[in-house]
Amino acid sequence: MEGSPLMRAPVEVRMMIYEYLFDDGGRRELRIRNGDAGKLPATARRRRTRYHVLDRTPHRRCYDTTYRLAEDDEGTEKVSFCAALMRASRALYEETSYMVYGRHAFDFGSDVEALEPFLTDLLPGSRRLIRAVSLYKRAPGPAFGESDRSVWRSACRFLQGGGDGEPAIRRLRVVVQGGRPSDAWDGPREFSAADLRLLCDLKHESLGWVDDLSRIRGLEELEVLPDVHYCPPPSSTNMIIFAALSASIERGLTEFLRTQLCLAY
Repeated sequence: MEGSPLMRAPVEVRMMIYEYLFDDGGRRELRIRNGDAGKLPATARRRRTRYHVLDRTPHRRCYDTTYRLAEDDEGTEKVSFCAALMRASRALYEETSYMVYGRHAFDFGSDVEALEPFLTDLLPGSRRLIRAVSLYKRAPGPAFGESDRSVWRSACRFLQGGGDGEPAIRRLRVVVQGGRPSDAWDGPREFSAADLRLLCDLKHESLGWVDDLSRIRGLEELEVLPDVHYCPPPSSTNMIIFAALSASIERGLTEFLRTQLCLAY
């Protein structure tokens, strides 16, 4: 392939060809999601790591899947990457991998299970090109609490070393699902950074995911965003803490995480 007309063409011409063949529709973020149950995504000749996912229905079925590039919303221009060209030779892969991995942030949403397999399957050079990742932290739920905690903890531990001893990313965005009670409640209404540090030091189970997140090193930027919905008034200690933490996402929680990660606030 190195002796092909394509590789003999000037670099500027090759870049123009790559721009056409790797059309992201103007996006700067690509959405990676788990495959649906019973619909294992086609992987062509490239083998993707498979993993198990617990679905979020009352049946709580566990199924085998792998990650996929999420379909575009109706009415938007589709993403079109020529993966076959990347597989043609090592030289072409090295020249085109930036078009996919270096130009985009990767949003995994609440499908946190897909993070480690996706990054691990990449060649080290491609993995180092990815600088920004986005995750969605679900609110705790009685049916999926232990499973969600385990998946989140595993993802955070992976990001501590990136799978090869180096941090996989530099910029992390975390969207936190929260609850705003419809009525007033007895107990704290909001936590300061000092409050959260105390709860983490006490290893309170409601703050385990915050402690896991605060242990990631190597980040240069952290963005914490709230996704708050109305919920019933809290009737237990854990729900009181959840309500107060939800009100603290933009202030106390962000300050605490930035301090723990040695980032400017």
